[in-house]
Amino acid sequence: MNLLVKEKEAKSKKKPVRLTLRVKWSVAVGLTIFLTFIIFAGIMYASFYNNLVNQEKQTTKQTRDLIVQRLSGFTNNLKSGDVMPLMMPEFYQNKDQNPLTSAFQDTIVSQLSRSDMAVQIYDRDEQQIFSSQQTKKVTFKSDNHAKLQIIRQNGKRLIVATRPIYAETNRQLIGYVFIVNYMDNVQRSTQMLRLQIFVLGVVAVLFSALIGYVIAYRLSKRVNVISDTIKEIDRSPESAARIPNFSGNDEINDLADQFNQMLDQVQRYIEQQKQFVGDVSHELRTPVAVIEGHLNLLNRWGKDDPEVLDESLKAASQEAERMNSLIEEMLQLTRAEQVESKNVQEITDVREVIMGVVDSIQMLHQDFSILSDIEMNADVSVRMTRNHLEQILIILLDNAVKYSTKRKEVHLSADTTPQEIHIVVQDFGMGISPESQQRIFDRFYRVDKARSRERGGNGLGLSIAYRLVKAYGGQLTVDSVEGSGSMFKVTLPTISESIPESTDHEED
Repeated sequence: MNLLVKEKEAKSKKKPVRLTLRVKWSVAVGLTIFLTFIIFAGIMYASFYNNLVNQEKQTTKQTRDLIVQRLSGFTNNLKSGDVMPLMMPEFYQNKDQNPLTSAFQDTIVSQLSRSDMAVQIYDRDEQQIFSSQQTKKVTFKSDNHAKLQIIRQNGKRLIVATRPIYAETNRQLIGYVFIVNYMDNVQRSTQMLRLQIFVLGVVAVLFSALIGYVIAYRLSKRVNVISDTIKEIDRSPESAARIPNFSGNDEINDLADQFNQMLDQVQRYIEQQKQFVGDVSHELRTPVAVIEGHLNLLNRWGKDDPEVLDESLKAASQEAERMNSLIEEMLQLTRAEQVESKNVQEITDVREVIMGVVDSIQMLHQDFSILSDIEMNADVSVRMTRNHLEQILIILLDNAVKYSTKRKEVHLSADTTPQEIHIVVQDFGMGISPESQQRIFDRFYRVDKARSRERGGNGLGLSIAYRLVKAYGGQLTVDSVEGSGSMFKVTLPTISESIPESTDHEED
């Protein structure tokens, strides 16, 4: 029963609606452009509407003032018979008309012929004596001052102009002029403008959405490639799949490059881990077998023989020490392979480190002569951890001491150029064959396995030094002649431009 309820609940839960990046980008771009268009269209519409209204106000005012100017020539109270001839269009069509009044007549005729403007004349008793058309629910109210105002009626804006008429001669009140401008032309123009804005707005939204979709498609296409690569690597962590190079130079390209670098680094770590496990299992097989053999020997009959017991315990102890040394060196090798020089901020004084390591090796091997020739100033430095530089020098000097034969002498020289430092370690031992020089830096490789085992070597020292030098952007090379000795040269980039200064340092 509970299972059925849980299944129903699981089915009832709807998956959240998934909006792709293309849709989100298209909607965002479309809304942004639409809102921008609406803002600018609103500003333009308001400006256009205000200009039209101001023009209508100016036209209404001019018409009112012209009528007042024309009718102010009368001296007594205005009468219909006096006003009618001056306000009717037929009067101005008379051929005997005075040409001096033509400008006035043209203005009056054009305004009286408008269907959206009502002109009314009242006498001083506020009795209507002329009307071009009846006003719609707008009543005349007398006032002793000229007025021009905008009122709202039935949702429409109207211009109402009123002005008293005074006789020019005696300045007596003889009537009033009352004009109502319904602004039908403004309404038609603004209605047409709104329709145009709406159409342009729809076109702008559709066009911007299309452009946004195209841009989002191109962006999401690259994102999908990255996603597919991640899925492939998720299915097979050891896959060599990488994000291809995209055209252009933007943040997605940077993301792809950084992701590829991360994948390369992870791949290196995986390979190092596999190689580490393989090397451990291979190299530990021999000491484990030796220890197991001695234990079996003791278990069978050797425990009763003190000489055999002592020999077996010593052999097992030596193999255990060798196992410990081998594991430590392998861990050092793994760490060396994981060094990222770009993350190192430590600055190391090369001259100081060289002199300190030479003194230490000389103290450990007092039967050897460690001769050093350091031609560099004290301010020559490298961007490198001090421990790693010491480790490289110790490996090279210890290797030179181990493989020296009759001539117990090791030379170390160091000099610098404006861009690099050079450190050379030379011994006069058994030398290395040309074939072995090609593999001398491979892990676990020994030139003479028997001698290496006698001297305690595991074949990892030079591999560690080589990988450390390489991690810091340098080079480690070898030049050797069999029977005459070997010369190892370390080259590292310097961060200081120093003039060489020759100093000799010798330790006997």
